[in-house]
Amino acid sequence: MRGPRSLHLRLLVIFALILVPAGGVLLATSIRSARTYYQEITQRQNADLASNLVHDGDSLTGVTEAELGDMVKMMEMANPGVEIYVLDVVGTIVEGPPGTTLIHHAVALAPIDQFLDVSDVTGMRFPVLGTDPRRGGSVIFSVAPFSDGSGFLYVVLTDESSTTLLRTVQTSTTLRLVLYGGAIGMAAVLLAGAAAFTFLTRRLRSLTGAVRAFDPRRPVDIAAPQRVHQPRDEIDELEAGFAALSSRVREQLQALEASDQNRRELITNVSHDLRTPLTSLRGALEAMGAGSGRNGTDELVATARRSAERLGKLIDGLFELSYLDDPTTPIEHEAFPLAELADDVVQKFALQAASAGVGLSAEAPPQGQVVISADIGQIERAMSNLLDNALRFTPRGGTVTLRTRREGASAVIEVEDTGIGIEADDQVRVFDRFYRVERARGGEGTGLGLAIVQRIVHLHGGEIGIRSVPGTGTTVTLSVPAAMSATGRSLA
Repeated sequence: MRGPRSLHLRLLVIFALILVPAGGVLLATSIRSARTYYQEITQRQNADLASNLVHDGDSLTGVTEAELGDMVKMMEMANPGVEIYVLDVVGTIVEGPPGTTLIHHAVALAPIDQFLDVSDVTGMRFPVLGTDPRRGGSVIFSVAPFSDGSGFLYVVLTDESSTTLLRTVQTSTTLRLVLYGGAIGMAAVLLAGAAAFTFLTRRLRSLTGAVRAFDPRRPVDIAAPQRVHQPRDEIDELEAGFAALSSRVREQLQALEASDQNRRELITNVSHDLRTPLTSLRGALEAMGAGSGRNGTDELVATARRSAERLGKLIDGLFELSYLDDPTTPIEHEAFPLAELADDVVQKFALQAASAGVGLSAEAPPQGQVVISADIGQIERAMSNLLDNALRFTPRGGTVTLRTRREGASAVIEVEDTGIGIEADDQVRVFDRFYRVERARGGEGTGLGLAIVQRIVHLHGGEIGIRSVPGTGTTVTLSVPAAMSATGRSLA
């Protein structure tokens, strides 16, 4: 059993919910049967009691209150629960036990007629229930008519010791045995059901454990069930299906990993092979540029040089993405002040910013340095890519600001510019590889800069986001876990 929602426990709960009401029905039926049996035996044994009390020649007017009192005293000695009533022909009570307060002052005649219609007691279906004048409700009785037809002697056979359920159970040995046996039987059935459900669900629990422990990267998955060649039931079919599915997933994952490895190797090899002729091309273009000025070759040389530079950036970006995508790429953690790195990156772009007429600055919180543990080379590359994008799309007279701060357990790097901004439709795709917002603007980017930044942030377990208003500017924010505070104490 693996928790409150396991199939095993649910089956046990459902079984108990079925068994307990069934036991309750059995209990109620047993008590009702016991009480009915008691009434049947008592009424059958005392069916002639009223007849024995009625003497030949007795009439309704012949039974005085004194004689009725003598009858009651005599019967109380034999059975304290017996009550004697004298009825007229319509069932009205003429005499009753002295000092008794009655709820009903008349008795229904239909049960009396049913009782008297059978001459042989052995042929009567007991119990026959009549009116209980003192307590209300129904009760077993004995009745006999007076010889002159003037009325009836009505004897209530109530045993007060059996009027409550508790007393019925307490006074009936047979019923107690039935209840004890039923309780023991229910407990035994519940335990047997628990054992049966445990036995029936053991393979499901094993299969569940195999699914939870499944790791497609393991060469051999010892937790996975073996393939069943001839399924015996639905669970065997599930095991066979899972074995086939896990094998298929492992094969596909291995094929994907092999394909990804081939892709990275191809990019690495192509990038490496292109660098050598690209270097030669750049050298030749520079030599041509030094001797240009005749026959209108200046513009052609400049165009070729820009194309070579863009191709070089694309090759560098592909090479770096291939490196960052490699799952074995190490993250060289070291502690360093984030604000100092931001100042160095800003200084690196100061000349480019001045040439573009854009104000470039770095801001850090006044309360102290934010010291983090990360790969300083990768964090520097992320800052550089963000500043390069911001400077390229900020017009003359605009500003670009690089901010660093700490928020809780994270170090935050933010680049804000007052450039042309990015449309909402483009913002959702700016981190896609080879997607260039500036295609419609005639830009010269490679479409890999922000993709590289996002990959670096994810390798550090961080997050990146962008906010932009067209015509106002753009803010790119990235956060990475800061392992240390300014005092060198852990933040995580």
